This record gives sequence, C-alpha cells and structure tokens, in this order.
Amino acid sequence: MLLAFGVHMAVAAADRVPWQRRIGKNVDIHHKKQHERVRPDMWPAEPPTLKDVNVAKFTDALKFLCGGRERMPGDRSAKYAGAILDNADRFDVDPFLMAALIFDQSRCLPKQPDNETRYGLSRIDVDMHAPHVRNGRYIYFILDNGEWQKRDLDVSAFPFNQWKAAHPLTNIFWTAAILHVFYAQSAALAEAFPQTPHRHPVSHWFFGDNVRNSEPEDRVLTARRRMLQYYQDVAVIPAGDYNGLPLVSPLDGVPRMVLDDFGYWRGTKRQGHTHQGVDLVAEMDEPIRAVADGRVTFAGADMPGAGSRQLTPEEAAAFRDGPIGAGGLYVAIRHEGGLRSYYMHMDTFIVAERQEVKAGDIIGTVGRSGATDSGAHLHLEFRVGEERVDPAVFLAPVLVDPKRLAPTAE
Repeated sequence: MLLAFGVHMAVAAADRVPWQRRIGKNVDIHHKKQHERVRPDMWPAEPPTLKDVNVAKFTDALKFLCGGRERMPGDRSAKYAGAILDNADRFDVDPFLMAALIFDQSRCLPKQPDNETRYGLSRIDVDMHAPHVRNGRYIYFILDNGEWQKRDLDVSAFPFNQWKAAHPLTNIFWTAAILHVFYAQSAALAEAFPQTPHRHPVSHWFFGDNVRNSEPEDRVLTARRRMLQYYQDVAVIPAGDYNGLPLVSPLDGVPRMVLDDFGYWRGTKRQGHTHQGVDLVAEMDEPIRAVADGRVTFAGADMPGAGSRQLTPEEAAAFRDGPIGAGGLYVAIRHEGGLRSYYMHMDTFIVAERQEVKAGDIIGTVGRSGATDSGAHLHLEFRVGEERVDPAVFLAPVLVDPKRLAPTAE
C-alpha cells in the first residue's frame, strides 16, 4: 500500500481532526539516509497472512526468531505465542506481524530498559494513546464521505496504564488492540496528515498520526518474513547462481535491503577506498547462512594493522569487543568454480577451518565487530582469485538495492 498525497490538503485536513494528535516519541532509527533512498514500490508484495495457524509451529518459530532458549527460557515462548494468537484473533490482526513487532522492539525480553518512555514487549507509547482510552473503549475516527465518523473499540478487559503496558501478557493484549485501530484508521490518516511514503499501517505504531520515516516498518516487515519462514520450516532460500553454482540467501526473511553497495567510495575525494563487498541491513544476533556448499578456509579475526588470526568459536568471544581490525570476526568459505565468500563483522561464528558446510547452513550470527561507526549489519564479499566481484549481481532476486532499482537520469 503506497501512501503519498498532497501536503497542503493533508495539513488543512489535519487542522480539523476531532482528536488530540498522536505523536510518537523516541523512535529508534539507524539508517535514515539509506532508507530515504528506498521507495515503497521497490519492495515486492509482502507474503499474505496465514490462516489456521498451528500453535506448536508458531511457538517454535517465535522461539527461534527471538533467539532460542537464552531469551525464551522455560515455557515463555508458549505463553507469548498463545497470547499473541488469542489476541490477534480477538482484534483481527496478523499474529506474525505482532510477533515481528515484539521482536523488533524488545527482542522478546520482558525487562523494561532504564530511562524508557515506551513500555513492555512492544514498547507501547502510553502517553500517545492514553487520551484516547475512555471507560474501557479506544475512541478513534475514520473518514466517511469527507466527514469524520467516531468509532470505538472494546478494550475493557484491562486498564490502560504503564504497568499494564509493561506486563508481558497484558502488553500483548494492548498491542493487538492498538494495531487494530491503526489498521482501521490508516486510510483516513493518509488523507489527514502529511506522510513519508510507506507500505503498512504498522508505521503508525512508531510515529502516531503522521509517518516520518520508513525504516521502522522495514525492520518489522523483515522480521515478519523471518517469522513466516521459520513457521514454514524453510532454511534454504534460492537466490541465484554463480556460473552454474546455486546460491542461497545469507540472511533470512528475504528480500533484504542493501545498505552500502559494492564499489561505493568511502572517505574524502582525495583519500579513501572503494567498498569491497555489499553491506546488508541486518539485526544483531540474527543467523548468517553459507551461500553455497563449500569448505571453511578461515574462521577468526581481522587483526589491527595487517593479517588475520584463526580462532575457535570460544576464543572469538574474547576478541569481539577488544582491539580488532576493520573486518572484525569473519568466516571465509571456498566454493566450486573458484568462488570464495566472506562474512564480516560477525558477533559469533560456529564453524572451524576445513569444516564442510552445505548451502543454508548457519555459520554464525550478525554483529558489528570491527565496525567503528555503523550498527550491526552483514558485510558480504565474493572473491575469485585476487579479484573481488559484486555479490549483489548474483544475489539480486533476494535484495532490494536502491542503486539498481532507482531510475537513471537520461
């Protein structure tokens, strides 16, 4: 759904809205400029909502998305999954989107961060919504033939305050209810307020009435695609080939956005270097997969100055946050046809030198080791002999690359 419209008409309509403006605060944005390059029409349609969801499979998918037993000990994943499915059905919203939003906002951890003004698993902005909850009803308005029509949603099961928003199970209830409101209101908000073009009503979760950036929804929709992939038990996503060698996506939940392109000049006009791979937007700790069958030729750390050092997975933990070269922790794999793939800035790896891997095997997790200015991402390189080649050429079906999709000037 592409939302774009005249600013003057929208501002005029916004002056007449019969409610207190909802303005989202403390929105987490990492790559503002890069996301401004991406138009909504560059993305393919999102996978449809699944019906008749299997509780056990949904629970397993949620646990894997959230990081396994460390973040979802005991029966936590089952409790969260049950609450998500029940409330998604109650308020007619997509449970996979709810799971993705919770993952994006809290990594499924119930502990409230210090100095946080948003509460609970989904980081509900209580101040933004409190004026609209009255006597057990969420009051909102939609446009009907140019007139604002009042609607209300029954939310009487729980009070609305920061304590209920912070509690995991009541947070899930309120997450579904608020998403229902934004689903119902999104078309009206598009007419009433100036918006940054975006694709999904979940953008309003972050910004309130007028959306100001598309990055948060991109994160959530990527996490939703990952959740669907895990639910459907898909490990290998075909991505293309290199001279007949089948390649798969190194990241789940495709397509994935290119953050920095191959050959991009870094530095000043007089001093710098060209980017030797592609950077893909990714979240901390998400799995990295081998792009093809092959043998690990290196697993270790890029060291300061020159050279690299082989490490065991256990030794790597001591290097991750210490003095380390720009590539950080990384893994290299040799494939048929002379292709070698390199995965850099990893947080962890679980493979060793000379180990055989299959396409789609998990080799480690995304991190930011060695990166000084940027957040977590995957730096992927392809090399043939001493030559570096552009991975995006061979993985194009699973990438959203603004450089290639943007129209060129004649």
